[in-house]
Amino acid sequence: MEVRLLARDRVWLALAWTAVCVAALLPLAFSRGYVLTSYGDVVQCFLLLSVFIACARNVKASKRQSRFFWLLMLSGFGLWLFSQLLWTYFEVFLHREVPNPFVGDVFLFLHLVPIMAALATQPFAKRVSRVGELGAIDFVLLLVWWLYLYCFVVIPWQYIHPSEGLYGRSFDLVYFVEHAVLLSVAGYIWHRSTGHWRIIYGRVLAASILYALGSVAASLAIDFNRYYTGSLYDIPLNSAMACFFGMAVLASRLSFSSETADVEPRKRAQWIEWLATITILSLPIFAAWTQFVSHAPLEVRNFRTLLTLAIMMVMGGLLAVKQHRLSKHLAAANEELEEASLTDLLTGVRNRRFLATTIESDIRQVVRSFTAAPGAHTPSNRDVIFYFIDVDHFKEVNDFYGHAAGDQVLVEIARRISSAIRHSDFLVRWGGEEFLVMSRCTNRNGAEILASRILHAIGKDEFGPFDGQRLRRTCSIGWAVFPWFVGEPEAVHYEKVLQLADSALYQAKNDGRNKAIGILPATVSSPLPGTFEYDNGTLPARKIVTLGPGYEPETLEKNPAGPDLTPSALAAAASQDA
Repeated sequence: MEVRLLARDRVWLALAWTAVCVAALLPLAFSRGYVLTSYGDVVQCFLLLSVFIACARNVKASKRQSRFFWLLMLSGFGLWLFSQLLWTYFEVFLHREVPNPFVGDVFLFLHLVPIMAALATQPFAKRVSRVGELGAIDFVLLLVWWLYLYCFVVIPWQYIHPSEGLYGRSFDLVYFVEHAVLLSVAGYIWHRSTGHWRIIYGRVLAASILYALGSVAASLAIDFNRYYTGSLYDIPLNSAMACFFGMAVLASRLSFSSETADVEPRKRAQWIEWLATITILSLPIFAAWTQFVSHAPLEVRNFRTLLTLAIMMVMGGLLAVKQHRLSKHLAAANEELEEASLTDLLTGVRNRRFLATTIESDIRQVVRSFTAAPGAHTPSNRDVIFYFIDVDHFKEVNDFYGHAAGDQVLVEIARRISSAIRHSDFLVRWGGEEFLVMSRCTNRNGAEILASRILHAIGKDEFGPFDGQRLRRTCSIGWAVFPWFVGEPEAVHYEKVLQLADSALYQAKNDGRNKAIGILPATVSSPLPGTFEYDNGTLPARKIVTLGPGYEPETLEKNPAGPDLTPSALAAAASQDA
């Protein structure tokens, strides 16, 4: 794949590779000395600074998904640059050889950990924020373990029981292990990567191979007093730095915004969790080896034992933090799942399952308020009113404009109904284009007011545009009140009241639509003994009609109410409309 780089990037890359080539030729022309050493140090500082700047530029320009990758890369190369600056300070400014042991070795060792973590982020895969947060703790666990490994293996021979030979061999050992892990991680994720990220991971893998060969060879040469800055040992190291720089420059010209592989985030994070778990389980093994197998001096064994105990406490604290966050995330996920199960996916309003889980407690509260002891304070707004709302001629929207337009109309209708009702009321998508409003803590005397607000909220403004055209839709409403009888709130079950409201809705659609019909008992007191027979349809009822927008005021005056209805009559009207 050919990528066109900016002119400044091409110049920058040309300078970097020119510096590498000159550094490779100078040892053939000059013997070991200050000029050769100074040039080698300056070249490596220049190359690492170039990588650092290129990574910083990518951090600034990257999307959120890949920004963390470049932040970790920036951290890794920053540690490497700091170690190289310390090395240059000794050789160039102090005019003396770098001591062995070298204080900057710890930064040189640790800089590979953020790079490994950057590769493990797999920015080409789908992201889940919570998995990422928990993975950050796993990264800290791994970083602490690598630091522990360095302190366990190397530090005793640097400060506790100084020994240049043991220090060199110990550092070479852990450095070789770290490079082996880096190459394994880079190779594995390069194999799993896709698209442009596969190119980036391939460049990282190639540079890491060069870096591993050069750094291990240089470390061994240092132990045998054969290494000096600017020697031929620096050729693979300089080439690796230039390759890393080329990778970062190339990444700035590639597009990653639409590239996401279908990789399950949880599975992607599992192997990092396994590594973190293995590091924790390795601590007792290190402690047992120190006490029962190691032949190191007593002060070294004591240091390693105390170090292991301290790291156990640190890792235990990190695990406690991780468990706490995991518990919080699990609780939040359960809440989100519960909320999703109670919410209509299209409109975002409540669904019938939500009504089924909450209505019983609301009904009990209403019954208690109407059966309070005489003399007790009772609020004036104690009723529950059920409003069934059906969009008129909604099928035409789907037939003429498509189901996508129909979905948009339903979403807008849900929004308009929500704007017309109170925050304490429940809006439920009952099914299709039908909604239910459960108005709580209200008064039946003002029931038609809310019905009128809903009619006008839906019918007064147009919907769309759809295919360049706007359309107007009205609705029909049927409503009924619970408790049906104020004196005997449990005489009629709320499900029967829902049936009454549903029958009133069908009556409103049968009477011409764009209106609300409310069903109330014919009397506000309890019926006389022997006259209340709901199941056989002899319940006396009265009808209240509210007309929607588009009617003239005189029409509203001519039709203030309809005749008294019985449930059997409403059911017959509903069957005719169906």
